[in-house]
Amino acid sequence: MPVDTVVDATRAELLIQLDDHGEVELLHWPGRNQLMVQVRRAEPLRKLAVHLRARQFHLVTMVANDERELEDRSFKIYYLFSHPETDLLLMVEYLLGRGADYPSLYEEFESVDCFEREIRDLFGLVPQQPREAEVKPGSWLHEPYPDGLFPLRRDRSTTDLEREVAAWRQDGGNRPSSASTAAPADAGLLLPVGPVHAGIIEPGRFLFTIAGEAIENLDIGLGYTHKGIERLFQAGVHLLDGWMLAEQVSGDSSFAHGLAYCRAVERLTETQAPPAAELLRGVFLELERIHNHVADVAALAEDVALERLSSDLSIVREELLRLNKRVAGHRYLRRRCRPGGMVLPAPFDGRHVRRTLGACVDRFDEVARHLAGRPGFRDRTIGVGVLTQGQARRLGVTGLAARASGIPRDYRCDHPAGVYEQAWLDAEAHLRAGPSREPQAAEAQAGDVYARFLTRVLEVRSSHAVIGAILDQCEELPPTEREHLLDEPRVLPENNYTVAIGYAEGFRGDIVYWLMQDKLDGVYRCKVRDPSMLNWPGLRQSVVPWDPEGPRPETVLADFPLVNKSFNLSYSGNDL
Repeated sequence: MPVDTVVDATRAELLIQLDDHGEVELLHWPGRNQLMVQVRRAEPLRKLAVHLRARQFHLVTMVANDERELEDRSFKIYYLFSHPETDLLLMVEYLLGRGADYPSLYEEFESVDCFEREIRDLFGLVPQQPREAEVKPGSWLHEPYPDGLFPLRRDRSTTDLEREVAAWRQDGGNRPSSASTAAPADAGLLLPVGPVHAGIIEPGRFLFTIAGEAIENLDIGLGYTHKGIERLFQAGVHLLDGWMLAEQVSGDSSFAHGLAYCRAVERLTETQAPPAAELLRGVFLELERIHNHVADVAALAEDVALERLSSDLSIVREELLRLNKRVAGHRYLRRRCRPGGMVLPAPFDGRHVRRTLGACVDRFDEVARHLAGRPGFRDRTIGVGVLTQGQARRLGVTGLAARASGIPRDYRCDHPAGVYEQAWLDAEAHLRAGPSREPQAAEAQAGDVYARFLTRVLEVRSSHAVIGAILDQCEELPPTEREHLLDEPRVLPENNYTVAIGYAEGFRGDIVYWLMQDKLDGVYRCKVRDPSMLNWPGLRQSVVPWDPEGPRPETVLADFPLVNKSFNLSYSGNDL
């Protein structure tokens, strides 16, 4: 059955199911694979959440928006859910009315926790009970910021906010951190690490509760790289220029973030990137994936004192970054993706990409096979930092971390866009069926450090195959089409205050941009969701004892750096 037919049938079935719950109003279809509904009361929202959870929908993102100056004159909460089997996204709009609280969906979707804490700090909107713990201030804006700042409300200017923060600091204002007020449970010992770390790691605070060498609990404190990205988006950024800010969200995923933003803008401007541009977007996205996976495998080797193997992989990564520089003019592929297509500093040399990439992947494979067979590496990684499939589903973990726990969540297959929609590039065959034939496939889904290592190795091979298929297609394009890379988009006034979703599968997982256009060709609201935001709870879960009725797998403190690197989550992409 054609894909569009399947999506239409699934959408029709879902509409019937939603109608049974009452008070769920259909608004419109923002895109071919999307459905948007509105709920105005808490009880039907909770019933809807129960319905979606029972059918294994995945919570993609949660967005708060200050729309008190717009038609409905209220704060709104938007939930975006992904269908478990079909390329269908469901957006649920909830109106808060006159209050500043809203029903929590924590009992159905634990993954709302990070979003609810962020919304508490940035908007002052508080989720109602029931839930396990009260959402308190200080998760995103802590010690240096006054409580009650709420920087994403629209009733104060950026200048007003800056003055309030400056006055707070001048008066000596400083809220106590959760680490300074924490107390160990039972006979445990508290060990704070960070937020300042050795080397070049970004700031984040890890508060361990330990019994001897075993980790009994872990509290992860983030927000130290908060830089006001979402406020900057709505503070005068032109809709067509926001890609420049998107590329600054998380430096190692610059291209994926820029692409996700551009796809949202292309929906709003009803622009289709030229075929050659979509092909190159696929190549660059996979190049970004490969060099990051190579770097992560090198870091794992270094952490188990295999310095020579780590050095060999670092050389491979340097060759890949030089390849990026040659084809894109930038080692991290910045400034190439634009709304409407691509811009290159020089004609694209596919033969050089094919030749250089082939040599790099061959060398990577050789080192990775050697690393995978080293008894010392296997002893340090197998059974360490285990995140089970059930835990990953419960926490809403996504991307590579989910795949390494046996959950095949990959937007290149689940919600294909651009080159991944093409019939000649069978995303399932290239990205799933190929690795599943590998002898190591079962080990790559065990949820431990070794599984996340193997998943990276398999994805480098898959990405290499995808790039090869795309380059074959590039060579078949007529010369005139190869040179046509950009169609200038035009902002459409009829789409003022319209919402669009853009996404891309980065090397950590799906990057999602929720974008609302304003009436001045600018951004009214841009919510960024990096995969790290959903995966930090998974990192914590992987190191704390989790089976009270059976054997208690313990992670010793010395293994935490290894577990942390196996996830390699972004602080900057989380803190925004």
